[in-house]
Amino acid sequence: MPSLETLHQHFKGKPFALVAIDLQEDKDTVRGYVRKNGLTFENLLDNDGQIGALYGVSSTPVKFLIDANGDMVGAALGYREWEKDEIKKLIQMLIDEGQE
Repeated sequence: MPSLETLHQHFKGKPFALVAIDLQEDKDTVRGYVRKNGLTFENLLDNDGQIGALYGVSSTPVKFLIDANGDMVGAALGYREWEKDEIKKLIQMLIDEGQE
């Protein structure tokens, strides 16, 4: 998650949102983790697993890239280093396309 925080900070002030959805985890556990790691992006709870089921999540972590129109344009299973330049370039390209 620190990698995601770095990505969030990089695109702060741009038309980009990073939202984490914790699947069926205890609210206090998630709050503690967010606080301990200094995460500033939105963290939501999927208490009953409906959101995970809607997106077909069968394992975690999983990340989805959703464009400005709300369309899923990519997905990644497992851990990634989100602060890498190639990932930032991909996201910037999606931002630019959304502004056309």
